[in-house]
Amino acid sequence: MDSFPCTSCGLCCQRISAVPELSGYDRGDGTCIHLVDHRCSIYEERPEICRIDHMFEKIYATQFSRPQFYLENLKVCKSLQIEAGLPEDQQVKLTR
Repeated sequence: MDSFPCTSCGLCCQRISAVPELSGYDRGDGTCIHLVDHRCSIYEERPEICRIDHMFEKIYATQFSRPQFYLENLKVCKSLQIEAGLPEDQQVKLTR
């Protein structure tokens, strides 16, 4: 897996209330204030925690390989997508 296979569903941006680092971005219902039409309106300037490769390099590279780190993140994506009732063909694929 060369890059993180984001499906751009926006669900991670709709569940930020569980992420302390993003508390200032919560519009009051758990959704990021910068999520507009299911897209990040500040993508190029988004917070560090929203940058999967940056977080891997900064914190997790000593604990996981990049594919392992992606897989752990994909598991969270998959659970959010299942919980939201996203059709299976629009969900991330859990592959190694």
